[in-house]
Amino acid sequence: MKAKTIFLLICAAMGINLWLCGCGEDRWAAYATQTATDRWIDDSMRVWYYWAEEIPHTNKLNYFQAPATFFKSLLSSQDRFSTIDSLKSDDATTKGFTPSRTRSIASPECSYGIEYNLMQTDNDTYLAHVLYCVPESPADEAGVIRGDWIMALNGEPLTKSNYMNLLDGGEVEITVGTYSAEKEAVVAYNENPRKLTAARAVDDNPVHCVRAYDVNGTQVGYLTYNHFSRGRYNGTEYDEALREASAWLASVNVTELVLDLRYNNGGYVSCAQLLCTLLAPQEALGKELATMEYNSRQGNAKLMMEPSLVGNGANLNLKRLFVLTGKETASASELVMNCLSPYMEVIQIGATTVGKNMGARTFENEEQMVTMTPLVCKIYNSLGESDYEKGFAPDSPLRIDENQYLAHFLPFGDPQETLLSTALSLIAGGNGDNDGNLSGSSNTARSISGSSNTARSISGSGNAAKSISGSSNAAKSISGSGSLPAPAKVGREANSSLQRFRSTMLVR
Repeated sequence: MKAKTIFLLICAAMGINLWLCGCGEDRWAAYATQTATDRWIDDSMRVWYYWAEEIPHTNKLNYFQAPATFFKSLLSSQDRFSTIDSLKSDDATTKGFTPSRTRSIASPECSYGIEYNLMQTDNDTYLAHVLYCVPESPADEAGVIRGDWIMALNGEPLTKSNYMNLLDGGEVEITVGTYSAEKEAVVAYNENPRKLTAARAVDDNPVHCVRAYDVNGTQVGYLTYNHFSRGRYNGTEYDEALREASAWLASVNVTELVLDLRYNNGGYVSCAQLLCTLLAPQEALGKELATMEYNSRQGNAKLMMEPSLVGNGANLNLKRLFVLTGKETASASELVMNCLSPYMEVIQIGATTVGKNMGARTFENEEQMVTMTPLVCKIYNSLGESDYEKGFAPDSPLRIDENQYLAHFLPFGDPQETLLSTALSLIAGGNGDNDGNLSGSSNTARSISGSSNTARSISGSGNAAKSISGSSNAAKSISGSGSLPAPAKVGREANSSLQRFRSTMLVR
């Protein structure tokens, strides 16, 4: 019986050789080329993927599939975030890749500098609601500010066939409007159309806005931090900007801070580590911030709040932190909230976050022109907590959708802006209904630029934020009556802008 078995195996092996070498032609090289990309994906995933042990055995995989299809065949049912893309832009449609970029500033190398959400109107056209503009970008130079609405492109309404042209391109004309509470509609400005010069490289510094306010004698800081990036082109200038902001906030003696992460969907874990070190109570320095749990081949790693990270900045020694969140707040932003909570009170205002308690790592194969970002670790705070897969949700009174209050969709740092005014009201001793006394003097709002009468962003762009002080009533309640106004309606949300695609090492 054994002899027969051996003979059958030999015959089977000969059959395989005959099939691969049919007609006297050796096809091993051709098959190796055809399967090279999928085998690179498989090899990398088995080493790094968090759920590597769940990857099917090689004899159950089809290495002749398109890379995107093959990649998906390796993923765990628990995985919501691992992605794959092509390094060739034209491969997004021809090979089944899902394009990862639908937001302008996702590609700072070529952009008009507009971060926006699309809203669909009743007649199947779209309006682009401006979340913010990059200083000194084509949009900023055209006078576009946060809260504006782009209504038309080159005289044509925004539709499915042209709205992607807001990402980048040559010189265009846009029609810009604003929300009218009286008309409950978006109306065009008189100064239209406006020219956007051709898209170009922009500097999307994540330290977008820094302010300080006097709230009933308490010095309150405000920081808009839009993504966890160290700098441009492998630089560290954004980390230095964060340190500079912390030093300025310390110089004006802030004891409370409002951290605005509403559009921040992640980035480098080292930036999150730096931010936490700058904000945490002084006694927490040197202690554990997080544990990153990898697969069995990699082991675990600890992240500490190293005092040396402070550098030229300042540890603000905060006892509590107010965090403004949105539907896109994710990953490294959630790491900050989760990992600071063992050391200080974290008060969340806004929308429920994404719920990404995992870290990812980007791998690129320039030969095969493929890039992938699989999940590689799960992140725990110092208490071993990582139970926010469904996101962090604010307490009910503080669960606010800024898109429902369009008349107060104001520039970052404006104390009448919906989410910020709620935080300032709480600090003033109110209940979040904006009934506290927030002004007190004509110099209520100060900025890092040094001007006490004009609240500008750290970047110094005059278009990034309008003057908000100038009088003793600068920081009035959001509605003037101690409660939020009735929600506004423009149209149904059709397609929120998707996450940026950045090459980050861990948390994105």
